[in-house]
Amino acid sequence: MSSPPTSLSDPIAYLALLKFHRLLPRCPRTNLPVSYADLGDPKGVVVVYLLPSGCSRWVAAPMDPVAIKYGIRLVVVDRPGTGGTGQVPLNERIARSCEMVVSVLEHLDVKPAHMLATSAGIYYALHLLTNHPSTFQTSLNPPPKLWLIAPWVPLLPPDDPDYWPFKWDWIPTPLIATQHITTPHLIKAAEQAQKVYNQGAKAYETGKSFALKWYKSYFDPPASSSSPSSNQGSGTSSPVPSMLSKGCGAEGKGGKQDLGGDTQKLLNGIRGAGMGEGTEVRAPDPAEEGEGEGEEEHDDDSGEWPPRERFWGKTPCCITCTISGYMQAENAQGIGQEHLICLNRGPQNTGASYLLTALSDLAATIEFAQSPVDFEARTRLGKKFGMSVGERLKDVVVGDGQRGKDAMVDAGGESETGGGGGGGVKWPLEVNVWWGWLDDMVPRKGQLWFNDLVGQFGDAIKLSIQDVPDGDHADLLARQEGIHQCFQLIQFQGNSTAPTLEF
Repeated sequence: MSSPPTSLSDPIAYLALLKFHRLLPRCPRTNLPVSYADLGDPKGVVVVYLLPSGCSRWVAAPMDPVAIKYGIRLVVVDRPGTGGTGQVPLNERIARSCEMVVSVLEHLDVKPAHMLATSAGIYYALHLLTNHPSTFQTSLNPPPKLWLIAPWVPLLPPDDPDYWPFKWDWIPTPLIATQHITTPHLIKAAEQAQKVYNQGAKAYETGKSFALKWYKSYFDPPASSSSPSSNQGSGTSSPVPSMLSKGCGAEGKGGKQDLGGDTQKLLNGIRGAGMGEGTEVRAPDPAEEGEGEGEEEHDDDSGEWPPRERFWGKTPCCITCTISGYMQAENAQGIGQEHLICLNRGPQNTGASYLLTALSDLAATIEFAQSPVDFEARTRLGKKFGMSVGERLKDVVVGDGQRGKDAMVDAGGESETGGGGGGGVKWPLEVNVWWGWLDDMVPRKGQLWFNDLVGQFGDAIKLSIQDVPDGDHADLLARQEGIHQCFQLIQFQGNSTAPTLEF
């Protein structure tokens, strides 16, 4: 019997394994099918991975052998309209997506202690923590660990003093909403244009060579000529006029203009990277790792990390192109919705004020979850004041009304210790964020704005920041100073929500 394929021995066969193609036929909360992947070590530390926008579970596929290395079980759920997951209206996308995640975790019978989110995944992470805390190992008492790698930061209004420009904000909303239809055709057109350009350039080079030979045959003196008339005039030969001027476009390798490359770069931006969500996760490549034929061994001079490992064997092109092709072959109807959320172009506000409210609600919910009031007392208070847990604490923290303050006063009377319902947070939510300073989707100004905003809720949310000066919006998912460091810290923490040591 032959041994099962691995990511190194046979990547294509490995990607056909069931763990990349799981399906919940019917989500009990939405009545829709949900596709997902259950990657990494089956017995490892459970981590829920919330994808960037414009992506499906395939984006997490290159991380599978890395997760195995660090003993991580990575659960990745396709959001509505991607992969095999059913579509939902835009105004329900965040709520329904989170319900699907909860249903998949229940189906797998796991309660994670860790949640990883990249880019637009932050929308879903905050919603899960506030509205589905019982999904996690110890609810919010203490909360699970939240790991953010290059999270998306909503755009500020242009008149805001902290405003930063976004280079793809000019793209019309209808094009974004229908990009699952338009983008494949645009990509094919760009590829065809590149092919035509390459053929034309080849014909041009051939014609130029022939013309130069023809010109020289008429105007250049024969090499063997001894006629004195051949050296009349100034005594110096005039240069042959160039028959080729440099093109006005960009030039690729060898001086060739790369029209198709420029077009492809733009289309890649429209597909995801340009909307703030990198659709291409750069996986370790044999040539880059110094393990390819004829390449020197990789040198690591940092002293902090071991030399890079090779995680994937040979594919027709590379693992990134392979999984990108798989993703494009599946349903992508929901990609446009993702980008509309990021650009705050949907029916509900998903801009900067949304993030502020989401963080405020989360901080309030954490405070209430850790209050000394028992469950029965909370239920009585909810009935008395006609408010849910989140609403009551939101009133207190945000200052929306006297009703919430009265509820908290009553909570003090209900408490066995008499400490009141708002007696502070014993275990704040630990958030670890990685920023790449070369991120052109969330520039440094946006990163600092995010850090300051989260810092306003320091009693309930504890933020730790890891800056990567040469990192960008997508490459941290394939770097030691990103996903590797994140997985190593999760491995050290284990399946526990206990407070971690400073690092």
